[in-house]
Amino acid sequence: MKISFKKIPASGVNFETSLEQIKFYGKLEKKSKNLVRCIGKLEGTLLCQCARCGDEMTLDVNEEIDLFASEGMYQSGEELIDVVEFFEETVDLDTILLSEVETMKSDYNYCFTCKEN
Repeated sequence: MKISFKKIPASGVNFETSLEQIKFYGKLEKKSKNLVRCIGKLEGTLLCQCARCGDEMTLDVNEEIDLFASEGMYQSGEELIDVVEFFEETVDLDTILLSEVETMKSDYNYCFTCKEN
């Protein structure tokens, strides 16, 4: 789901998208001409591998998301930690969702059996 930076008001716009069994929803709020704040939530289940034994497992996802999207390179006097830069005049929520899902998959997730040992 892509939303044009120009169409995001300061009062915000709600969004919802999904990938596999993960739902991503929330609100985009314009902070400046080229900067949008994304406040949202990831919910659902994610198939991943146990970091110890390699067996496939299901991870319950319930994560808060709070980041900024920049139209073009982020250049400001204010230092922000979580800024995603977009170069096509749109905020691509599917890209943000995919990035968050891949981050969760790459974490050290342990299945029930490995947690017990």
